[in-house]
Amino acid sequence: MTTASVRSEKRHFLTTASQTPRTAGARWVVGRFAELSMRSKRWASLVIVLVAAAVYLNSLGNYFLVDDFWHLNEAARTPWAALFQPWQYSGEDFKAYWFNEQRLHGVRGEGFFRPMVTLLYKLAGAAFGLDAWGYHLVNVALHALASLAVFAVARLMFSHRWVAVAVALMFAAHPSHAETVQWVAANADAAMGCFFLASFAAFGWWLRQRRPWQYGGAVVAFVAALCSKESAIVLPAVLLAYEFYRAHIANKEWPRFGELAARHAVFWTMAAAYLLMHIKSFAGISAMNEGGQYMHSPFSATFVPFVLFNLSYELLHLAVPFPLFPIDPGELIQRAGVLPVTLVCAAVLAALWFGTSWLMRGLRGWSFFPLFTVLTLAPTFPILVAQRFLYVPSLGFCLLLGALLQRADDTGWLAQRWSRLNLSRRGLVMASVGVVVAGYAMMTMFLNLMWGLPSNLVRRQITAIRQELPSLPRGSSLYLLNLWPPAFGMEFMLPLLYQDPTLDVQVLTIRPKMLPIDSVQPPGAMVKFFSKCLPDHIGATRIESRWNGLETLRVSIEGGRFMRSLTEEVYPAAAEAQRQGARVDTPGFTAEVVRADAGGVQTLAFRFRSTDPPPMVLDMQNGRAERVR
Repeated sequence: MTTASVRSEKRHFLTTASQTPRTAGARWVVGRFAELSMRSKRWASLVIVLVAAAVYLNSLGNYFLVDDFWHLNEAARTPWAALFQPWQYSGEDFKAYWFNEQRLHGVRGEGFFRPMVTLLYKLAGAAFGLDAWGYHLVNVALHALASLAVFAVARLMFSHRWVAVAVALMFAAHPSHAETVQWVAANADAAMGCFFLASFAAFGWWLRQRRPWQYGGAVVAFVAALCSKESAIVLPAVLLAYEFYRAHIANKEWPRFGELAARHAVFWTMAAAYLLMHIKSFAGISAMNEGGQYMHSPFSATFVPFVLFNLSYELLHLAVPFPLFPIDPGELIQRAGVLPVTLVCAAVLAALWFGTSWLMRGLRGWSFFPLFTVLTLAPTFPILVAQRFLYVPSLGFCLLLGALLQRADDTGWLAQRWSRLNLSRRGLVMASVGVVVAGYAMMTMFLNLMWGLPSNLVRRQITAIRQELPSLPRGSSLYLLNLWPPAFGMEFMLPLLYQDPTLDVQVLTIRPKMLPIDSVQPPGAMVKFFSKCLPDHIGATRIESRWNGLETLRVSIEGGRFMRSLTEEVYPAAAEAQRQGARVDTPGFTAEVVRADAGGVQTLAFRFRSTDPPPMVLDMQNGRAERVR
């Protein structure tokens, strides 16, 4: 674009009417942004990267959490030469939890194949060691690259560059990405999203420009996406749907089967080969999660309402980005019934469809955008709802917003209602984009702070452990009592910190309540808020532990039940370990259930075997780490 045309476009954005100082400042910002975004792709890309990074700056101080520890340990154990071997994710990973169903039943899995994730952990480990900020920085970089890929995709959909910039900025700041970007273990979703969107963009531009490197780039990016996470397997279906969208927009006949086969055969062949190669992995992961909340069997009678609930919940979250909690539809279905839940969710989805149809009326091809969201969500349908699953699907929602922005610009809808601001028609649209992006950014940064609360408490607990036990003899046994649920997986981190792979860390009990952390303090506003969302896991509880002799530790709980934490609902404790009188033998101790009822376990007795060095028990209750003497 020439300098003269840029100036002309800028004059189009700004009116020549008299200006107050306030409107003049606002118009200068809008005009400057529009000028920069139209002048070159470089300026647009720079703005997108800066916004994507700035929104997550306050996540860099967060620590590791839950699955992070397992990944760190697995990456440390994996040599560089074995990067392209599947990780074994099986019942052996729960050996520190004596009450876990997978360990008691000996369930094993084939593992999963995510070499890009392994590579990211290995590179981050080589560069940053065990400093969490470096791993968070990797996720932020992936998000910035994914936002640039969104810009490239949006340029395929919209003729105006500023609309594509707006779509990319909304994607960069959207609160539905908070879990994906700031949670280190979600780097699989961030990496898959980056490569998935890059492949989609490269294929779309190849259809337009027919440059061989673009098609090759699409294939290579698809391979990288498959090596990041299994849900990338839906990309061929997305590319096929895009072909029909493109024909519809151009008012052309549907592409012929032969042409489609020639263009898409590589992608479908790769997807089929990937599925055949990893069918055992999928079956193994399904077997390991059987009986828990994490996965729902497609052959269950409640599968349809489960899927409809998850889909409704996730789509509503994209439109109104409230905090997304892992609500188990199974409990809701059990209480309300299959038919009522199915009908209510179907009604919600129908209302969303008709509302979107009304907003998008008259725009050709808009149905591809929600179809993109549903297609990319499909692999997660059997899985408990999670915010990270929305990372790629959110593009469909952002493209819908982009289409509405273009319509508002073309029709002058905003200008008719806000003409007193002395902004041009497009200037008002751009100002609206700024308001939306700023609102999204504020919500995202708030969610980063929310994630920082549990992760930094885990950091303080690990620091307290190191202070209580500055050093340990090699081969020591360390027992954790009342582990806080978000610290699940800490047992993998401690051998790394002590640089002793022979350190045996065992979890005796998990505290069933997540909040409040300190049972002495009265519940605050946040605790009361979360108690409405997760009533079974929020509230006061008191746990007492005392030694009976030198080798027997007796633990009792009031105001809750052991083996009923949120973690143990996802990875359930064995049913046979929850009955009164049950005994479980482990190499280091024997656990006996002294008192239990239908609600769970109330009293446990642990009889430790004499070892050298002697076992050490740490009480993790209320965010501390104190030795039980």
